[in-house]
Amino acid sequence: MTFNGWRVLVAVLLAALGSSTVSIIYSNEAARQSERKLCGVVSTLDDAYRQTPPQTPAGQKIARDVRQLRAEFGCPTL
Repeated sequence: MTFNGWRVLVAVLLAALGSSTVSIIYSNEAARQSERKLCGVVSTLDDAYRQTPPQTPAGQKIARDVRQLRAEFGCPTL
């Protein structure tokens, strides 16, 4: 392969790496924004379940899952 051929190959690889990096960063930011948008609903449900704890096993599981989501999303607590 000639010198120019190697330069083209390196340029193509760098472009692919750059576009992949930008795509990953964009996807992560979009996911964080979605989580922040859900914080209001998750926080409201968690606050309601804390004030009036569910009595059924299914309700208790939902309450635990909502509490865990709130922590994972980093939603503020009371």
